[in-house]
Amino acid sequence: MMLHMEAFLYPIALAALSLLVLALEALFPWRREQRLVRRWTYLSDLAHLVFNGHFLGVLLFGIATTWILPRFDAVLAELGWTEVVYRSFAAEWPLWVQIPVALVAIDLAQWGVHVMLHRIPWLWELHKTHHSIVDGEMSWIASFRFQWAEVGVYRASLYLPLAFFGFSATAVMVHAIFGTLIGHLNHANLNLSWGPLRYVLNSPRMHIWHHDYEGDGKTTVNFGIIFSAWDWIFGTAKMPDEPPAKLGFDGVETFPKDFLSQSAWPLSAWPPTRKVAPALGVGVLALGAWLHAPRGATEGDFSAPLFGETAATTQPSTGELVYPATREEADAALAHFGRDAERDGYAHPEWMVSVPELAAALGAERLVVLDVRPPERFEAGHLPTALRLGRSDYSADEPVPGISLGASELEGMLRARGVDAGDELVVVGDGPEAHRLWWTLRQVTGLETRVLDGGMVRWSALGGALAIGAGLAPARGTLTLEDEAPATTWAELPEGAVFIDARSPEEHAGEVRHPDAARAGRIPGARSWPYEELLRSRADPRLRPPTEIRARFDASTPPGEPPVVLYCQSGTRSSVSTFALLQAGVPEERVVNYDGSWAEYSRRDEPVETGAERCLAC
Repeated sequence: MMLHMEAFLYPIALAALSLLVLALEALFPWRREQRLVRRWTYLSDLAHLVFNGHFLGVLLFGIATTWILPRFDAVLAELGWTEVVYRSFAAEWPLWVQIPVALVAIDLAQWGVHVMLHRIPWLWELHKTHHSIVDGEMSWIASFRFQWAEVGVYRASLYLPLAFFGFSATAVMVHAIFGTLIGHLNHANLNLSWGPLRYVLNSPRMHIWHHDYEGDGKTTVNFGIIFSAWDWIFGTAKMPDEPPAKLGFDGVETFPKDFLSQSAWPLSAWPPTRKVAPALGVGVLALGAWLHAPRGATEGDFSAPLFGETAATTQPSTGELVYPATREEADAALAHFGRDAERDGYAHPEWMVSVPELAAALGAERLVVLDVRPPERFEAGHLPTALRLGRSDYSADEPVPGISLGASELEGMLRARGVDAGDELVVVGDGPEAHRLWWTLRQVTGLETRVLDGGMVRWSALGGALAIGAGLAPARGTLTLEDEAPATTWAELPEGAVFIDARSPEEHAGEVRHPDAARAGRIPGARSWPYEELLRSRADPRLRPPTEIRARFDASTPPGEPPVVLYCQSGTRSSVSTFALLQAGVPEERVVNYDGSWAEYSRRDEPVETGAERCLAC
């Protein structure tokens, strides 16, 4: 398994920034009487720095992905809210837009959490560890003196906003590194105020008043992490010329001073536990380590294959899935792909694979699993050996948002994921994006792939093995793609076609405009057949039986077998519809997926129809 540089980037940046600010404190101290290194408190703060700066993130990630997120995602799927919560609103924005928006949005959310940590009594108990900084201790290293559960509060509070925006890992990493720099500086023994920028950026001169001994749940000020602007806007800013007379809080004199006792707070506040507080801290941290470790599957075990990855959650034995015992069995299982689809009567079983078929082939040498979900969902749980790619890896923003990339760019994308000629490609997701990639590769390059029927929802429902993290990093592949077919735009559509709109009824009627659409409405004469109606249910998003799909299609389209053009916003949802009609036996020469879709049409000087839904069966 190749290691990802991203896993080490933050610890490296943390070490570099710590040395930088330490040097600044040594060269330009504000309070010259303050010692640069304070023996015991420095050791405790160093333990906080190492633990909170690296190991705590690993523990919380493991606990979340093992015990919390699988259940949370199951509830979302049951309620039909998955696409609402995991909107990934910003995922397709260019990085130069994502980074500043992430900086502002995350910092504002953190400002709100910080206010709650002071205003809500039980949260204040968690936050006391950070405010145990007393006179002579305010320095860069104290910025990481906080109790581990406080970080859990921040992570839990930020999860939904981050899931909605879907910022790239790079944008989030930039925020983390820049936030660490500002956090170090805020606590440093430096006489720094940023001058006119003090109304934008936090500073040591401003943040020291946040640690004023006289502050309480109602009077504490300066909650900003990176930006001071929130405090100036919401009236919680205070920045006198002189520092406060005393640091800490009422009761700080008896607050634990060592890392282990602080880790156990507020349990260590009880009189019976004070003498054993360090041991209690060891127990708390050991419990966290135990909770973060996945149960069930073991690394490299073919009975629940992970192939060097870490299990995401308990691997239930449902009796539904059988994994290969050896690499040879996995290789042989590839020949069985599509048999379930053939048995069920689908016209093109070579484009499908069922969950049991895929489970039996995990670990096969020629198998490449491509996961098209957003990074946060992939890292929380994916098929072992799966490789992630985003919509921007196979779609472009020009000439219209979401249009397919060319063959040479798709070739580079697949090579980067280790694809060689002759490999069996399976595309998985939890929405229509898997079918979009299937269609894009087939239309633009002629490359055949398979779609996992039911996707990750079906895989999880049958108890499929899951891995966490960024996934494996394969050696570069050698695949060559020679075909170069153009994307299907308005100019290439056949005349006299029947248009089928795969979008929601609200988009079809013009009541809702997609953010990437220039106008609301529909192509005149188009009929509504939302792609979700071609799937069995939200809880079981496998394709409906082919006879059922074909019967509705034949009963609802004009005689004479006219061509059928399927469209949505950018050819994604309509890819599901295209896949379904072809699997139902509609001749391929009749079916066209409009790649440009409404993203292109709404920008053209063409008529638009709005109003009541024109459903396909009407």
